[in-house]
Amino acid sequence: MRIAVIDEAEAKAQLGALAEILMQSIEDGALVGFVLPFGTEQARSYWQSIFRSVAEQERLLICAFVENNLVGAVQLYLSTEPNAQHRAEVYKLLVHRDFQRQGIGSALMASVEEEARKRNRFLLLLDTAEGGASERLYRRMNWQEVGVVPHHFVDPFGKPRASIYFMKHLAPPN
Repeated sequence: MRIAVIDEAEAKAQLGALAEILMQSIEDGALVGFVLPFGTEQARSYWQSIFRSVAEQERLLICAFVENNLVGAVQLYLSTEPNAQHRAEVYKLLVHRDFQRQGIGSALMASVEEEARKRNRFLLLLDTAEGGASERLYRRMNWQEVGVVPHHFVDPFGKPRASIYFMKHLAPPN
């Protein structure tokens, strides 16, 4: 497995794989902002909307590759507000269904922390669905629960779900 921050050109080259992982995640019930029905064009459009942010380096797209195939992705949004240069937000941790439970999510999140430190971002924030695999992952990785928001989202099937907000303070690099 290889973890890498990819640039806009590589992201565009990986558009098909990124779209597939997003569609699978939604089909499997992930709360990543979309509801069913959700198709290829919607997935491709979402990723294309992210490319400019990647090009402007306000968002990192961190991907996992197995045998040169993209099998996972996560985004790290680097806050651009003048009073928030110390923080970043984690978005859409996605792992291809055939590669789940193999440590890829953990590796992507470890890379998120490493990349945040490199950019002097010491407070990380994210939200996730209550009761899901991602919640368990974040707890294992020592993220601190900030609070629960009942009925914050509907899942891809239209069922109301609670979200949990997490934060993590990182130690500065040596």
